[in-house]
Amino acid sequence: MHGDATLFAREDYVEEAWRIVDPILKNASPVYEYEPGTWGPREVDARVSPPGGWHNPTLSITGAQQREVAVQ
Repeated sequence: MHGDATLFAREDYVEEAWRIVDPILKNASPVYEYEPGTWGPREVDARVSPPGGWHNPTLSITGAQQREVAVQ
């Protein structure tokens, strides 16, 4: 090939990248449906939730605190 060799990936790099990525692509992950506007499927909570679960800060502040935040 003629041209700038830095524009092309070396074969050993491409092979190594596929060695890492291919098993991930072949591992079928389940697809869980969930309602729009929710935090996502419940089946995933146990896998990705931090200890104590997720915290939505907008649900835990009072009306006065909301107005204070809006003014700032």
